[in-house]
Amino acid sequence: MISHAPDEAHVSADVAALAWLAGAGVDVLLDAAPRNWLAAPVPLAPAKPDTPARAAAPTRVAAVPRAPAASAMAVKAANGAGTLAELTAALATFEHGLRRVDMAPQLFAGAIESGVLVIAEQPEATDSDTARLRVRMLAAIGLSTQDHGTINLLPWPTLDNGPAREPQLAEFAPFVARALALAAPRLLLALGERAAALAGPVRGMGSTRGKWHDVGGVPMLATYHPRTLLAQPDHKRHAWADLQNFATRLSGKIA
Repeated sequence: MISHAPDEAHVSADVAALAWLAGAGVDVLLDAAPRNWLAAPVPLAPAKPDTPARAAAPTRVAAVPRAPAASAMAVKAANGAGTLAELTAALATFEHGLRRVDMAPQLFAGAIESGVLVIAEQPEATDSDTARLRVRMLAAIGLSTQDHGTINLLPWPTLDNGPAREPQLAEFAPFVARALALAAPRLLLALGERAAALAGPVRGMGSTRGKWHDVGGVPMLATYHPRTLLAQPDHKRHAWADLQNFATRLSGKIA
């Protein structure tokens, strides 16, 4: 008797391929059947002058949640959390292309209720060059892991730890906002352009860094991301000036 059960290796490969496509932002099937994209386009017949143009038939797409629906689900899931633990639980079941069953969501880490929060883009391995530089930067102004918390704009890293895409950031924005509301910080330090965007559109880090911004009534200072400093060491002197500015306010010497 011939078994028609799918080969497990093929199933795993298919699942991995779908996960990769979802993480890359693919959310719509263009056509139900393959199309020869190299073929010459077929000219359309002009509409008769005395015949009103007919509305095009709606395109059939795959049953994938569109951005507005997904955002509505994110807002509902985030606002339904009354504690940080409940927020983590809501994230663990939130369907998204970045979601990983082998990794718990890392929306926040460290002393999240310390009053001092660092806004980062996404979780990073503790042994990475970027993570090590961030630890040294904060330690230089007297901040250890017990003295501050971290909120990641994405609770899971992107594929290959590449830069976060705007749709991904928008999808998790309700969870970030809820985490900030529950943590009730008194000072925020934004690392990089995407983190600085919490205060509004960023016109380049050169003009955004070193300045205090307002995020829901909480002062936030933006500086360069450690990844940028590794690639452009000349910016380190500016980042150090920003960190000293942050430390001065942290010490209470300025309001």
